[in-house]
Amino acid sequence: MPLFAIIVLSGCAVYALRVLLFIFGARRERGRPLPTLREGYQPYVSVIVPARNEEANIAPCVRSIMACRGVRDRCELIVVNDRSTDGTAAVLKELCGEFPGLIVHNTAAVEVEANLKGKPRALHEGILRSQGEILLMTDADCTVEPDWIEYSRRLYHDPATAMVASFTVIEPQKIFDTLQALEWMFNHTMASAGVGLRQPLGCFGNNLSIRRSLYDELGGFAGIPFSVTEDLALLQAVARSGRQIRYPCHAGLKVATLPAENWMTFIRQHQRWAKGGQALGWRATIFVISSAAIWLAAITALASGAWIFLLGVLAFRILSDTLLLWPSLRELGFRRLAPWLLLAVPFFMLLELVIPFFLLPRSVKWKGQVFR
Repeated sequence: MPLFAIIVLSGCAVYALRVLLFIFGARRERGRPLPTLREGYQPYVSVIVPARNEEANIAPCVRSIMACRGVRDRCELIVVNDRSTDGTAAVLKELCGEFPGLIVHNTAAVEVEANLKGKPRALHEGILRSQGEILLMTDADCTVEPDWIEYSRRLYHDPATAMVASFTVIEPQKIFDTLQALEWMFNHTMASAGVGLRQPLGCFGNNLSIRRSLYDELGGFAGIPFSVTEDLALLQAVARSGRQIRYPCHAGLKVATLPAENWMTFIRQHQRWAKGGQALGWRATIFVISSAAIWLAAITALASGAWIFLLGVLAFRILSDTLLLWPSLRELGFRRLAPWLLLAVPFFMLLELVIPFFLLPRSVKWKGQVFR
């Protein structure tokens, strides 16, 4: 067998091993049922929403939460206005008139604690003012499902459950949105698989919850070193404590977010994710090696002029990623996006090439703030 063919097949084999591992982990996590309801167990729930310069988005977010079943039964909503310089405060004032139970907290102008900067600070201040036994978190540019609170509460009927992450989706309106929607689905599926494999790989803070008792035990965000991906930092802290984490793929638990509006916002978002992802250590290294293996296979086929092999590598990558994503697309009602994987998977591959360059800047700019 020619050397180029050995390299191509070896690269595909390495990637296939990764995909099979993730498929196993995702299936394992999906196979864990919702807990049986415990009679008389109705924990108080606090929903925390940090908002910085979100005048255009905060009203739909608040209304979707207030429309949830069970929101008026042992539940509170706290929106943290994090030093907004736009009309967010005025919109929140109007919403307080519409929903008398809405709690708004305004953060002070100065940040004083090293671990409490940006979003972690806003979340922590909101949590300090909450009463809930269960803390639910989402973002101001998100809307939630009508059963989001009740399904989240139900997962904590299992006394062992300490933290729950779930899927965030994008309802695409154009091709750029569709690529982002599939990437979010891809990232969530791998993160859920990581929980199934008992390896915390990530989560998204716009669909996250934790028991208050554990949050306090960890010292909250004040007790966790600052990270531009505060959700991953919290997930890792919970994992180190040895507590149980759930990452269900369930339509009733999904949250919808907005896509990046343009390429600059998209790049800054991925720069932040890449910086935070360095905390994964050897797990990130293994992921990079497996991605590099499929790239090596494609480059070797191209350099050898073996066009059939090159097409085979691309077809193999598309098929592998489709097999991984299909159960999530089906469960969350996005089967219509499957054909777009023909375009999205090559897009993922290009992203894998440029991500190392996102790590070059020493600082991250997000929401008008600069973090190191």
